[in-house]
Amino acid sequence: MARQRERQPEWLTAANPDVLTAIVWPNRVWLYQAAPPPLPAALRRRLRLYGCGCARMVWRVLPTDAISAVVLSERFAEGRATHSSLRAAAVRMVTNPLSYQQQATNAAGWASYGDLAHPADQDPLLWDPTEAARCAAKALAIRAAGKAPPGRPTTPEWETAWNDAFAAARAHQAELLRDIFPPPGYAPRVEPDWLTSTVVALAQQMDATGDFGAVPILADALQDAGCEDAVMLDRCRAPSGIHSRGNWVVDLVLGRA
Repeated sequence: MARQRERQPEWLTAANPDVLTAIVWPNRVWLYQAAPPPLPAALRRRLRLYGCGCARMVWRVLPTDAISAVVLSERFAEGRATHSSLRAAAVRMVTNPLSYQQQATNAAGWASYGDLAHPADQDPLLWDPTEAARCAAKALAIRAAGKAPPGRPTTPEWETAWNDAFAAARAHQAELLRDIFPPPGYAPRVEPDWLTSTVVALAQQMDATGDFGAVPILADALQDAGCEDAVMLDRCRAPSGIHSRGNWVVDLVLGRA
């Protein structure tokens, strides 16, 4: 049976990831402050993986160093990379980016570590998954609509193309959040009997390869093992088909918080 208390209805319906971020991270702070307050380890990990998932939305246009930084950030989230290596791979970000390539690079910077030049040679390292999401969405919107036409105002056709692409990207990011964070008020738990060799092997394979396309198959394997948790099975079979590193069902099978 599903172990579920009353959930906030916007969790299932919101297409704006900021609405969901406010639920899982209600006391959001700027993470590039000199001494930001510590976050619980599980929350920090999931936020980092969310930012990386957003950066992967613009994977094909990222330069090699930005791709390497995001991969390193994912490894850091799993405790397989050091903080010093993450700092060394910091992505050079652009203030007021105009092109979709610049927006994409900034998304990678916010998802890993980026740096912006400041006076007096003070270059604070930046990390904020919500900014990674916005930059990735803006990159996709600019790529879909093209650069803003010269002069003002922009054309209605350009605005429609930009807004549609931006909204689609933000809806994708909302699904990423639902994939990485369990629903509020729900206490996920895996029964020992569900951890068959097939279930564990599927989860381990996805975790090792980074290809989470088999998450719906994991639902079948869990159900064959006796799982009747509708929340868990529905997440695996989400109609959007959007799954990423940090998928909370895979994490559960692997014994992660």
